[in-house]
Amino acid sequence: MTETAPDDAVTAPIDDGRPHVPAVAVFVAVAAALVGIAAVMLFGWTSAEGWRLLIVLAMIVGGAAIVLPAGDPDVRRTWVLGRSVLTGIGTASVLLAAYLAGIVLVGLSIPDGPIFASQQAELPSPVTILVLLYGVPLIALIVLAVRGLAAGLAGAGVVAPVLAVSIMAAAGADASVVAISSLVVAIACVPLALFSAAQWGRFATLVGLMAASFAVGAGVSPFGTLATSTSRPAAKATEAEAAVGTLPAGLVPVVLIGALGAAAVLLALAVSRRDTAGGLVGAALFTVPPAALLIPTLMTGEGLDVTRSLALAAVPLAVLLIALVAWRVSALRDVCARILRLPAAHPAGFAAAAGVAAVVLVVHSLPAFGFPGRVSGVITLVVLAAAAVLAVRLPGTPGAVLAGATLAGLQLGAPWLRVINGDSGFRNGSTEWRIAAIVGLVVAVAAVVVLVSRHRRAGVWAAAVYLLAGTMANLLWALLGADRLVSGRSGALEAIIIVVLPLLVLGVPAAIAALRGSAAGQAAGAVLVAVGAFIPLNAAISELPSGGGPTAEVALQFSLAPFTPTNAQGVARLLEAGPWTLAGVLAMLALLLVLLASTARRASAPLTAAGALAVLVASQVITLSALEVWGLDATELALGIFVAVAAVLGLVAILTAIAAGERRHPPT
Repeated sequence: MTETAPDDAVTAPIDDGRPHVPAVAVFVAVAAALVGIAAVMLFGWTSAEGWRLLIVLAMIVGGAAIVLPAGDPDVRRTWVLGRSVLTGIGTASVLLAAYLAGIVLVGLSIPDGPIFASQQAELPSPVTILVLLYGVPLIALIVLAVRGLAAGLAGAGVVAPVLAVSIMAAAGADASVVAISSLVVAIACVPLALFSAAQWGRFATLVGLMAASFAVGAGVSPFGTLATSTSRPAAKATEAEAAVGTLPAGLVPVVLIGALGAAAVLLALAVSRRDTAGGLVGAALFTVPPAALLIPTLMTGEGLDVTRSLALAAVPLAVLLIALVAWRVSALRDVCARILRLPAAHPAGFAAAAGVAAVVLVVHSLPAFGFPGRVSGVITLVVLAAAAVLAVRLPGTPGAVLAGATLAGLQLGAPWLRVINGDSGFRNGSTEWRIAAIVGLVVAVAAVVVLVSRHRRAGVWAAAVYLLAGTMANLLWALLGADRLVSGRSGALEAIIIVVLPLLVLGVPAAIAALRGSAAGQAAGAVLVAVGAFIPLNAAISELPSGGGPTAEVALQFSLAPFTPTNAQGVARLLEAGPWTLAGVLAMLALLLVLLASTARRASAPLTAAGALAVLVASQVITLSALEVWGLDATELALGIFVAVAAVLGLVAILTAIAAGERRHPPT
């Protein structure tokens, strides 16, 4: 039975944050997503800065008009549509507009050109461009944080370090300055995160983790790279390292141990406080080793420095040993709980910490030692199997955390590929790849069934679809002619099938579950949508001008690898603007709209954030693909029709919100 707001109420009904007219809330959420897509597409289509500025202002005004009344329970549309729906729509609109505003300001800061041929236009400095590009979104995030929105504070914690490090690099700071400065910030954030109140503690956690990621990578982070490249392939390991941005040999162990140690403490705090943003940022830091450590071996075949490898493994090894002892010794558990200001010192928590540290050792640290492929594959497989057994035995949240880490580790480590193929890779032939891919999918399904049946948590489901998407993509890569794909002789169709089909196969049941109010369905959907958004970014890497040196591209591939599990063997490089890419992106957008409709029933900040990223990326890919398929005139007509339809739907949604937004006043 649908609830209605009583007309004779003295005050508005108690606002519990959920929509009381779900059908209207679903319509408004979907219409808002379509309007956002149309606005971004129109922004990218027009080249006139005036029209772009008008689009940005409209998005800001519209988003502010939606988000500002969301916290007022006396506004009837808040009661009708739900506080979470209004907050999500308004916040996404403001942040997208702020990002686009930075692009507009950069365009306005570039002179049109000199009046006379002998004159030279004075271009803005790189620092000015960075401040305009990142500063406007940062200001918007700060405003949202002041308004009390947790998403604003979390976003500011991510963007601020990126802006600071980018400005340092643009101003001429070398890798040593970036790494040391980031290390100092990361260490300073540890006591701030420990002793600050909840929201500011989470902000300090995010800033510290971001700083640690830039310190460990010497400018190369899973969240962006400041790597430079030489004008030719590296001939020696030292040249390969210099092209990515590394540190003096004596400084590497200090930075690695200090930054990873600070990150480990901050990640533990994020998990104990159920800080989703901090947990994701911290987990990404420990997914792949720094590119600067592995690129010399990958590019030249020279061995790794043992000191660096040991420094990379020192922190997870120390956490493993301390956690194992604390698991059995209550006195050490109490000491750790007091230091980390944990609410309790349950043995299961330390057992889970030991398991996660072991997973990090084989996924993050082991590749840096350069062991033979089959040896490292067997070690990884044994450790991950032991972690899975421990996760099944542990109860509650500790077991769920370890289960999620194990499932993600299976995808990132992929031990079956190394056990079956060894170091030969594709030289063994396509048959071995097919066998390895089939074995991997069987192992993945078995691990998902066992761990998800034991821990039915949203985070475990998210890790499960992350693993399944990657193993399905590997199988498709092997079955669709790996011998042709690895040489790049074909093809856009195979590439789009490999990178998108697993997301759709897993996304449909996730969307159905999300529509039924399942948090697990929304979490899984958020992962799949985010992966789909990062795929075009990964595909664009091979198109970026890197000055002829391959190391910058390798560093970027390392940075994005954790976010693109379906990019099997780098197949995304074969994607190109065309009909198959257009079809794949449209299918993912349809999935996104269904998932966003579920937020009318249950709020999901990760899903909303992933949706905003997908809207930004997909809008540009659709425009480029449509131009390639239909040509300029037909694309312009199609864009005009879509914008008109979206505008009508948006207007209807606005009128619906206004009609439901009359304030409730006591009768006089």
